[in-house]
Amino acid sequence: MTLFMRILLSLDLESFLLNLWLYQEKKKHLSQLVWILRSRKERTVGFKVYSVYIDNILLPVTPEKITWSYKGQNDTVNLINMEEISRVRTPGLMEYSFKALLPGGDVPYARYLTSFKEPFVYIYELEQIINEQKAVMFYIIREKLPYKRVGFTTKKLVTIESINVLEEASEGLDVILDIKLKEYKTAQSTNITGGIITSETNRQSTKEIAKTYVVKEGDNLWNICKSQLNDGSKCYDIAKINGISNPSLIYAGQVIRFE
Repeated sequence: MTLFMRILLSLDLESFLLNLWLYQEKKKHLSQLVWILRSRKERTVGFKVYSVYIDNILLPVTPEKITWSYKGQNDTVNLINMEEISRVRTPGLMEYSFKALLPGGDVPYARYLTSFKEPFVYIYELEQIINEQKAVMFYIIREKLPYKRVGFTTKKLVTIESINVLEEASEGLDVILDIKLKEYKTAQSTNITGGIITSETNRQSTKEIAKTYVVKEGDNLWNICKSQLNDGSKCYDIAKINGISNPSLIYAGQVIRFE
Protein backbone atom coordinates (compact mmCIF):
# COMPACT_ATOMS: atom_id res chain seq x y z
CA MET A 1 0.00 0.00 0.00
CA THR A 2 1.40 3.37 -1.00
CA LEU A 3 2.07 6.21 1.47
CA PHE A 4 -0.60 8.33 -0.21
CA MET A 5 -3.22 5.59 0.27
CA ARG A 6 -2.26 5.19 3.95
CA ILE A 7 -2.68 8.94 4.53
CA LEU A 8 -5.97 8.92 2.66
CA LEU A 9 -7.31 6.04 4.77
CA SER A 10 -6.20 7.74 7.99
CA LEU A 11 -8.23 10.86 7.21
CA ASP A 12 -11.93 11.17 6.93
CA LEU A 13 -13.31 12.48 3.64
CA GLU A 14 -14.11 15.95 5.02
CA SER A 15 -10.55 16.49 6.31
CA PHE A 16 -9.08 15.22 3.05
CA LEU A 17 -11.17 17.61 0.94
CA LEU A 18 -10.30 20.51 3.26
CA ASN A 19 -6.56 19.83 2.94
CA LEU A 20 -6.89 19.48 -0.83
CA TRP A 21 -8.70 22.84 -1.04
CA LEU A 22 -6.03 24.53 1.11
CA TYR A 23 -3.30 23.13 -1.12
CA GLN A 24 -5.03 24.44 -4.26
CA GLU A 25 -5.56 27.87 -2.69
CA LYS A 26 -1.89 28.14 -1.72
CA LYS A 27 -0.87 27.14 -5.23
CA LYS A 28 -3.24 29.71 -6.77
CA HIS A 29 -2.04 32.53 -4.51
CA LEU A 30 1.58 31.62 -5.22
CA SER A 31 1.00 31.88 -8.98
CA GLN A 32 -0.77 35.23 -8.47
CA LEU A 33 2.19 36.50 -6.42
CA VAL A 34 4.62 35.46 -9.17
CA TRP A 35 2.47 37.27 -11.75
CA ILE A 36 2.32 40.43 -9.63
CA LEU A 37 6.10 40.48 -9.09
CA ARG A 38 6.78 39.87 -12.78
CA SER A 39 4.24 42.54 -13.77
CA ARG A 40 5.79 45.05 -11.38
CA LYS A 41 9.25 44.31 -12.77
CA GLU A 42 8.02 44.90 -16.33
CA ARG A 43 6.28 48.12 -15.27
CA THR A 44 9.44 49.32 -13.53
CA VAL A 45 11.49 48.69 -16.69
CA GLY A 46 8.90 50.61 -18.74
CA PHE A 47 8.92 53.37 -16.13
CA LYS A 48 12.68 53.81 -16.60
CA VAL A 49 12.55 53.94 -20.39
CA TYR A 50 9.21 55.52 -21.35
CA SER A 51 7.17 58.52 -20.29
CA VAL A 52 3.69 58.96 -21.78
CA TYR A 53 1.81 62.25 -21.60
CA ILE A 54 -1.63 63.35 -22.78
CA ASP A 55 -1.42 67.14 -22.75
CA ASN A 56 0.25 67.86 -19.38
CA ILE A 57 -1.05 64.63 -17.80
CA LEU A 58 1.71 62.12 -17.10
CA LEU A 59 0.35 58.57 -17.04
CA PRO A 60 1.58 57.16 -13.71
CA VAL A 61 2.28 53.70 -15.14
CA THR A 62 3.66 53.29 -18.66
CA PRO A 63 1.21 51.30 -20.85
CA GLU A 64 2.47 47.81 -21.60
CA LYS A 65 1.82 48.41 -25.29
CA ILE A 66 0.56 51.19 -27.57
CA THR A 67 -1.01 50.27 -30.90
CA TRP A 68 -0.57 52.64 -33.85
CA SER A 69 -3.04 52.34 -36.70
CA TYR A 70 -2.36 54.12 -39.98
CA LYS A 71 -5.15 53.57 -42.49
CA GLY A 72 -4.67 54.24 -46.18
CA GLN A 73 -7.51 55.56 -48.35
CA ASN A 74 -6.34 54.26 -51.71
CA ASP A 75 -8.90 52.83 -54.12
CA THR A 76 -9.25 51.67 -57.71
CA VAL A 77 -11.22 52.96 -60.71
CA ASN A 78 -12.34 51.33 -63.93
CA LEU A 79 -11.43 53.08 -67.18
CA ILE A 80 -13.67 53.22 -70.24
CA ASN A 81 -11.73 50.29 -71.73
CA MET A 82 -12.65 48.26 -68.59
CA GLU A 83 -9.07 48.37 -67.30
CA GLU A 84 -8.80 48.73 -63.51
CA ILE A 85 -6.15 51.11 -62.21
CA SER A 86 -5.00 52.15 -58.74
CA ARG A 87 -5.61 55.62 -57.38
CA VAL A 88 -3.37 56.80 -54.55
CA ARG A 89 -5.08 59.12 -52.08
CA THR A 90 -3.95 61.09 -49.06
CA PRO A 91 -3.60 58.65 -46.16
CA GLY A 92 -6.04 58.69 -43.24
CA LEU A 93 -5.31 59.98 -39.77
CA MET A 94 -3.10 58.08 -37.32
CA GLU A 95 -4.93 56.35 -34.48
CA TYR A 96 -3.49 55.28 -31.12
CA SER A 97 -5.01 52.84 -28.64
CA PHE A 98 -3.72 51.54 -25.31
CA LYS A 99 -4.71 50.55 -21.80
CA ALA A 100 -3.50 52.69 -18.90
CA LEU A 101 -3.32 51.54 -15.28
CA LEU A 102 -4.18 54.13 -12.62
CA PRO A 103 -2.98 52.78 -9.25
CA GLY A 104 -5.30 53.20 -6.29
CA GLY A 105 -2.33 53.73 -3.99
CA ASP A 106 1.17 55.18 -4.01
CA VAL A 107 3.06 52.18 -5.42
CA PRO A 108 6.81 52.07 -6.21
CA TYR A 109 6.36 51.40 -9.94
CA ALA A 110 4.29 54.57 -10.52
CA ARG A 111 5.49 58.16 -10.78
CA TYR A 112 3.83 61.55 -10.59
CA LEU A 113 4.76 65.11 -11.51
CA THR A 114 4.23 66.26 -7.93
CA SER A 115 2.56 63.71 -5.64
CA PHE A 116 0.14 60.77 -5.74
CA LYS A 117 -3.17 61.41 -7.51
CA GLU A 118 -6.34 59.36 -7.14
CA PRO A 119 -7.47 57.53 -10.31
CA PHE A 120 -10.62 59.62 -10.67
CA VAL A 121 -8.58 62.84 -10.73
CA TYR A 122 -7.05 61.58 -14.00
CA ILE A 123 -10.48 60.63 -15.32
CA TYR A 124 -11.83 64.10 -14.50
CA GLU A 125 -8.87 65.80 -16.24
CA LEU A 126 -9.36 63.69 -19.38
CA GLU A 127 -13.11 64.35 -19.34
CA GLN A 128 -12.37 68.08 -19.21
CA ILE A 129 -10.32 67.80 -22.41
CA ILE A 130 -13.19 65.98 -24.15
CA ASN A 131 -15.83 68.43 -22.91
CA GLU A 132 -13.75 71.42 -24.01
CA GLN A 133 -13.58 69.87 -27.51
CA LYS A 134 -9.91 70.65 -27.93
CA ALA A 135 -6.91 68.93 -29.46
CA VAL A 136 -3.94 68.22 -27.19
CA MET A 137 -0.38 66.97 -27.58
CA PHE A 138 0.35 63.28 -27.13
CA TYR A 139 3.94 62.48 -26.16
CA ILE A 140 5.84 59.20 -25.99
CA ILE A 141 9.24 60.09 -24.54
CA ARG A 142 11.96 57.45 -24.72
CA GLU A 143 15.03 57.94 -22.55
CA LYS A 144 17.72 55.81 -20.88
CA LEU A 145 17.49 53.28 -23.69
CA PRO A 146 19.60 50.11 -23.45
CA TYR A 147 22.84 49.60 -25.41
CA LYS A 148 23.56 53.37 -25.22
CA ARG A 149 20.93 54.16 -27.85
CA VAL A 150 19.93 57.81 -28.19
CA GLY A 151 16.50 58.61 -26.76
CA PHE A 152 13.80 60.17 -28.92
CA THR A 153 10.25 61.51 -28.62
CA THR A 154 7.07 60.89 -30.57
CA LYS A 155 4.91 64.02 -30.50
CA LYS A 156 1.51 64.25 -32.17
CA LEU A 157 -1.48 66.59 -31.91
CA VAL A 158 -4.52 64.40 -31.15
CA THR A 159 -8.11 64.33 -30.00
CA ILE A 160 -9.44 61.90 -27.39
CA GLU A 161 -11.92 59.68 -29.25
CA SER A 162 -13.02 57.42 -26.39
CA ILE A 163 -12.25 56.43 -22.81
CA ASN A 164 -13.57 53.23 -21.26
CA VAL A 165 -13.18 52.93 -17.50
CA LEU A 166 -12.79 49.47 -15.93
CA GLU A 167 -13.17 48.93 -12.18
CA GLU A 168 -12.79 45.31 -11.16
CA ALA A 169 -12.85 43.76 -7.70
CA SER A 170 -9.77 41.67 -8.48
CA GLU A 171 -7.79 44.87 -9.15
CA GLY A 172 -8.55 46.36 -5.74
CA LEU A 173 -8.63 50.16 -5.90
CA ASP A 174 -6.78 50.25 -9.23
CA VAL A 175 -8.60 51.56 -12.31
CA ILE A 176 -7.85 50.63 -15.91
CA LEU A 177 -8.54 53.05 -18.78
CA ASP A 178 -8.97 51.90 -22.36
CA ILE A 179 -8.04 55.01 -24.38
CA LYS A 180 -8.32 55.75 -28.09
CA LEU A 181 -6.71 58.84 -29.65
CA LYS A 182 -6.81 60.15 -33.20
CA GLU A 183 -4.39 62.46 -34.96
CA TYR A 184 -5.72 66.00 -35.38
CA LYS A 185 -5.15 68.10 -38.47
CA THR A 186 -6.51 71.53 -39.29
CA ALA A 187 -8.03 72.42 -42.64
CA GLN A 188 -5.74 73.97 -45.24
CA SER A 189 -6.71 76.82 -47.50
CA THR A 190 -5.78 76.32 -51.16
CA ASN A 191 -4.72 79.14 -53.49
CA ILE A 192 -4.48 78.84 -57.26
CA THR A 193 -2.11 81.37 -58.83
CA GLY A 194 -1.09 81.07 -62.48
CA GLY A 195 -2.16 77.44 -62.54
CA ILE A 196 0.00 76.58 -59.51
CA ILE A 197 -1.76 75.20 -56.43
CA THR A 198 -0.33 76.20 -53.06
CA SER A 199 -1.56 75.42 -49.55
CA GLU A 200 -1.52 77.62 -46.48
CA THR A 201 -2.11 76.82 -42.83
CA ASN A 202 -2.88 79.19 -40.01
CA ARG A 203 0.33 80.26 -38.31
CA GLN A 204 0.47 80.42 -34.55
CA SER A 205 1.69 83.63 -33.00
CA THR A 206 5.18 83.46 -31.51
CA LYS A 207 6.36 85.08 -28.30
CA GLU A 208 9.80 85.91 -27.03
CA ILE A 209 11.20 83.13 -24.86
CA ALA A 210 12.53 84.16 -21.45
CA LYS A 211 16.06 83.05 -20.51
CA THR A 212 15.17 82.13 -16.91
CA TYR A 213 12.12 81.30 -14.81
CA VAL A 214 11.62 81.41 -11.03
CA VAL A 215 9.72 78.36 -9.77
CA LYS A 216 6.46 79.10 -7.95
CA GLU A 217 4.60 76.95 -5.42
CA GLY A 218 2.83 74.09 -7.22
CA ASP A 219 4.96 74.33 -10.39
CA ASN A 220 6.44 71.32 -12.12
CA LEU A 221 9.10 71.28 -14.81
CA TRP A 222 6.79 69.87 -17.50
CA ASN A 223 4.25 72.71 -17.14
CA ILE A 224 7.02 75.31 -16.96
CA CYS A 225 8.49 74.11 -20.26
CA LYS A 226 5.05 73.94 -21.83
CA SER A 227 4.18 77.53 -20.85
CA GLN A 228 7.61 79.03 -21.53
CA LEU A 229 8.87 76.91 -24.45
CA ASN A 230 5.55 75.62 -25.88
CA ASP A 231 6.81 72.06 -25.44
CA GLY A 232 6.55 70.18 -22.15
CA SER A 233 8.73 67.32 -23.39
CA LYS A 234 11.76 69.65 -23.27
CA CYS A 235 11.72 69.32 -19.48
CA TYR A 236 14.36 66.56 -19.68
CA ASP A 237 16.74 68.76 -21.70
CA ILE A 238 16.15 71.69 -19.34
CA ALA A 239 16.77 69.40 -16.36
CA LYS A 240 20.20 68.51 -17.78
CA ILE A 241 21.03 72.19 -18.39
CA ASN A 242 20.20 72.97 -14.76
CA GLY A 243 21.83 69.85 -13.27
CA ILE A 244 18.50 68.48 -12.04
CA SER A 245 18.72 64.69 -11.68
CA ASN A 246 14.96 64.22 -11.17
CA PRO A 247 12.71 66.54 -13.26
CA SER A 248 9.84 65.86 -10.84
CA LEU A 249 11.74 67.42 -7.91
CA ILE A 250 11.98 71.21 -8.04
CA TYR A 251 11.26 73.75 -5.32
CA ALA A 252 9.72 77.22 -5.06
CA GLY A 253 12.27 80.00 -5.58
CA GLN A 254 14.55 77.85 -7.73
CA VAL A 255 15.79 79.62 -10.88
CA ILE A 256 15.46 77.57 -14.07
CA ARG A 257 17.70 78.45 -17.02
CA PHE A 258 16.52 77.69 -20.58
CA GLU A 259 19.88 78.05 -22.33
